[in-house]
Amino acid sequence: MRLWYQSMAPIAHLTAYTESLARHAKLACSPDVEVVFNGASEEPYRGTAPADLLRYPYAKHVLGEEAIGHALRAEREGFDAIILGSFSEPFLPEIRSLLDIPVVSMPEASMMLACALAESFAMITLGPPNVLRVRKTVARHGLQARVSGVHALARQWDEAQLDAAFAEPTALIESFSEAARRSLAEGADLVIPAEGVLNEVLFTHGLHRIDNATVMDCVGAALLQAEMQVNAKQRLGLGAGRRWAQRPTPEVRERLRAAQRATIDALART
Repeated sequence: MRLWYQSMAPIAHLTAYTESLARHAKLACSPDVEVVFNGASEEPYRGTAPADLLRYPYAKHVLGEEAIGHALRAEREGFDAIILGSFSEPFLPEIRSLLDIPVVSMPEASMMLACALAESFAMITLGPPNVLRVRKTVARHGLQARVSGVHALARQWDEAQLDAAFAEPTALIESFSEAARRSLAEGADLVIPAEGVLNEVLFTHGLHRIDNATVMDCVGAALLQAEMQVNAKQRLGLGAGRRWAQRPTPEVRERLRAAQRATIDALART
């Protein structure tokens, strides 16, 4: 089994993070599962943290277009499933409608598992600017009744700071724990670190519980969900419904892509 894990951040320079992901996959997945980790292109970011860039709705559209390309490539190269390893969930319904292989969303997988582990759970995001975006993610999945709140770390952390926290995690763990305890006081029995690198730092340093409440492992949940969905498809014949979210034929897909490119080129010349 081969899984494609697609991050929406450039990860080539995040050495500690990529090494942690590789270790995590070996721990979470069955021995015969290969996981390939792929990051976003550097060009759209140019040093801007993904959380800062994704504050702009248009940025999400542009970055999502790249995610569609990666998803089509994963299927073309014979991968059995793709994981969208981002709480931004770029074009999740569109990608699922395009691919015949399972498409796993990290926030969806985390929240589905959280529903089985706790009556009420909370989301902890990197900083105040991300709170609204995470609330919208919860609403897309219709889980507002199960989420006690969305909380943020006291200050915004970028990917470089998070990568450095693999070596010195004290400040990050303290900040996360403080936000988590606020959510526990509101009734949460489980907290979800709503960002991939944040999740990895906490998991690497063994933070699985806070005051007897569970700390979700979002990366592990997504990996396990992908493996389960591949098995469900291969062994039980279960796949995405196609009554409404129909998959376009290759000819229709290519015609739409060609028209899109032509329109962009024409507008660029005006």
